[in-house]
Amino acid sequence: MVVSDMDVNMLYRGPAKKLKMPGSVKKPDLSSSAIIFYWGMKQSFPQLDVHNILFSGDYQREFQSIFKDHQLSNDPTVYIFISSKIVKADAPEGKENWFVMINVPPGTEKVNQKWIDQARENIFKKIHRTLKINPREKILCEEIATSKTIERNTGSWKGALYGNNSNSIWSAFLRHQNKSGKYNNLFFTGGSVHPGGGIPLCLASAAIVGKEIEQL
Repeated sequence: MVVSDMDVNMLYRGPAKKLKMPGSVKKPDLSSSAIIFYWGMKQSFPQLDVHNILFSGDYQREFQSIFKDHQLSNDPTVYIFISSKIVKADAPEGKENWFVMINVPPGTEKVNQKWIDQARENIFKKIHRTLKINPREKILCEEIATSKTIERNTGSWKGALYGNNSNSIWSAFLRHQNKSGKYNNLFFTGGSVHPGGGIPLCLASAAIVGKEIEQL
């Protein structure tokens, strides 16, 4: 038996490239990718919590930028995670570690220094407008993750975070199944297959596969 937890879009283009490729994999309608900035901040910010979301002023327009125009949103939804709010050892005393993420189109073709600089600038402006903080003056160090590094480090096709997208009411029903319909000994788990992305759903996919195997 073979149980794969790889992104199915990458699996059929790599280790399983000799197998027949399903239609949903042949022409995938991918989920968003992300640009993530890891910032070491020179001070603490009491107005922020562990999890912080700065929503776009026009959510529909943001999604159009990502999925229709395949461009960066000028007003992105910004997620800021600061683990040192609860785990003090994660940052030096009086400083903070920021994980700052925005959604971007999947794909690696457009990712270059100009793309990264524009994303960072959009985030700076959003944080300044919303929180009245100028983060560019507070950053001590920076690391960056893009769709290129996400694809390279995690095996997610074109850096898509959740495999195919979930942008329609039919998306859940069209996700790649957990058991191959062609090969009786091939099973699939993870965020790119049924029932979807995120840790709880990835664990659910593993439970489904476990039950399928028990019934053989």
